[in-house]
Amino acid sequence: MSAKTEFFAPDYLPRFRCKMGACRSACCVGWPVSVSMKNYFTLLGLPCRKELRDRLDVALRLADHPTEEEYARFTPNWLGDCPMRMEDGRCSIQAELGEDALSDVCRLYPRGVRIWEGRYECSASNSCERTLELLWDEKEPMRFGTCALAVVPPPSPSSPRSLEGMTPDEEFRFSLIRLMQDRSQKVEERILSLRAPLGLPGEPHEEPASAVGMLRYYADRSDSIREKGTAIAARYGEDSGKWEEDAADFEHRIPAWERFAEQVLVNHMFFTQFPYLGVSRRETWASLAAAYALKRIYLVGGFALMRRDGGDPGQGELVDLTAEVFRLIGHTPFEKSVSASLGGRYGILPLTL
Repeated sequence: MSAKTEFFAPDYLPRFRCKMGACRSACCVGWPVSVSMKNYFTLLGLPCRKELRDRLDVALRLADHPTEEEYARFTPNWLGDCPMRMEDGRCSIQAELGEDALSDVCRLYPRGVRIWEGRYECSASNSCERTLELLWDEKEPMRFGTCALAVVPPPSPSSPRSLEGMTPDEEFRFSLIRLMQDRSQKVEERILSLRAPLGLPGEPHEEPASAVGMLRYYADRSDSIREKGTAIAARYGEDSGKWEEDAADFEHRIPAWERFAEQVLVNHMFFTQFPYLGVSRRETWASLAAAYALKRIYLVGGFALMRRDGGDPGQGELVDLTAEVFRLIGHTPFEKSVSASLGGRYGILPLTL
């Protein structure tokens, strides 16, 4: 195993372990996995059995426009699976040679490693079902601190600084996280409360955007939510009166919804280093509000569709639907597409249909 490095991280992260073959929605299904130039030639030279070598030689394909970081890809098979995935769900490379033989993307995911003003940070993406299961189990507000992880940090132009103490920018980041953890308010109220410290008016002045319209926009463009998203948008586009009934049923089934929503949004804020997203503060706030609204309409509508078809959705389905939404939110330049998805409006809360 790699040597351990000290990271600043959420308190759940040391407990993260990949579910491997037990994962219901494996990260190697439906995603073309990129491989760096260094990893590509390392994989070509791996000492392994002929069966694995034959699979590797067929699986790897050079990118159409190769770069040093995205030099090649594992080409999905006709089922959309990574060709290295075995019938029991495990990766054949890891099963034979261990975790250290994996390419960087496969070894790290869902962990996101960052440098913040010389400090190493690490957290896990909401697109991973195991991450979401850990967040579901968290009853108290998320805490952050130092931990040692067997994760190789990215190269830093200078020596990493101490993990103790915070810069003014870090204090601002965590003041926003603390506002999101204020359980005296509803989650929607907490998101609205972020506008003032971001230098925005207390309430959005624009005509509220349509959550259904936003869902349609992303369902047309994202494989991860296309089928369910289209059906949910049709359900509420044809009869918005179903929303209140569906939302009440969802919250009855998931009484811990607010707590889970908080944990997911706080994890997303830390993972993306909110509000330093490379866009305006207006777009920064809108991207968080839109992530919440998209997740909520997708979960409420997804539960309603399952109920309509005779299902009995619960915590497992909550995790799976949330992971599908964050495959879109977390793995695309979401914050830069929000304006288009909202038709140029930024008033997305309270959730409107």
